[in-house]
Amino acid sequence: MTNMKITNDTFYKLLIFLTLPVVLAGGVLGSDPGSKSGETKEAYQARMEWWREARFGMFIHWGPVSLTGDNISWSRGGERRDGRGTGNIPPEIYDQLYQHFNPSLFDAKEFVRIAKSAGMKYMVFVTKHHDGFNMFDTKLSDYKITSPLSPFGRDTAKELADACHEAGMPLIWYFSLGDWHHPDYYTTNHARFTEYLLGEIRELCTNYGKIDGFWFDLAYSKLGGNDRKVPKQVQDMIHQLQPGAVINNRGMQGDYETPEGIIGAFRTDRSWETCMTLGHEWAWKPKDDIKSFRECLEILVNTAGGDGNLLLNVGPMPDGRIEPRQVEVLKQIGDWMANYGQTIYGTRGGPFMPGD
Repeated sequence: MTNMKITNDTFYKLLIFLTLPVVLAGGVLGSDPGSKSGETKEAYQARMEWWREARFGMFIHWGPVSLTGDNISWSRGGERRDGRGTGNIPPEIYDQLYQHFNPSLFDAKEFVRIAKSAGMKYMVFVTKHHDGFNMFDTKLSDYKITSPLSPFGRDTAKELADACHEAGMPLIWYFSLGDWHHPDYYTTNHARFTEYLLGEIRELCTNYGKIDGFWFDLAYSKLGGNDRKVPKQVQDMIHQLQPGAVINNRGMQGDYETPEGIIGAFRTDRSWETCMTLGHEWAWKPKDDIKSFRECLEILVNTAGGDGNLLLNVGPMPDGRIEPRQVEVLKQIGDWMANYGQTIYGTRGGPFMPGD
């Protein structure tokens, strides 16, 4: 055998050549009908097609908590009536942070530009986390970014939705089914909280144009009496108002699974998406340890190889910008995707298991 030196460029071209037949031989979805009542397997696959082909998206965890550099929602102290412990910041301090939160440098178009330049094909924006603060202009609460007490006073969700629509970027709303700030949550008046929850989801479905999906969190586990019907009510309402929407599985039947912080197991019978953050915290933290380009690339490649999507999180700073260190890593990923994206986009996992 003749000795041969393989350059990086030759290696990646060889990788592409070897990957293409593997992709075509990948598995197919099972018979799971997903979140839409009465939907056929074929209709389910058609609704999920864009999402499966995208493979790579941006997650955005952001809110007044960025002023503290601490963990979003989980750092809020006080009583959590759903039994999920407590945090280190007293609620009388945490719940007033929004009165000092003024991300004046927020530019929704720049967020979309950064995502697109990274090779990301969709965005998931946190409209409300477990702390109950609304990053959109709900009419059902004054605890929101557009409150008269907010120095910012702009609807971040609307600005991002408008920017996404203009750029042709699919947009998914993250929405927590829990709310540690709401006075009726997990009380004898919990049914009143349920009405509030359904009302906010209806607003997100109707006030922002086309929405491509919902990413729910903190499973709605108050399963007493009529509460058992809530997940189906939510899904049916979304599909009535946004017929093409995809929905994740937390607290719902959903359309896909959502392993967090780890690369999901190889699976071709049910769609899945690993969600992972660029640093250690979901929201912005000063001097957080940011994953390197190589780490992110290995996560992306192994996720796609296992037939999953990667939802990579950024935590914008208090001034409204995505941290330059995070932007630089995303740019490096984008440069790689511009050359080798065909090994990721539109692929299917298998038949070989991903590995080192």
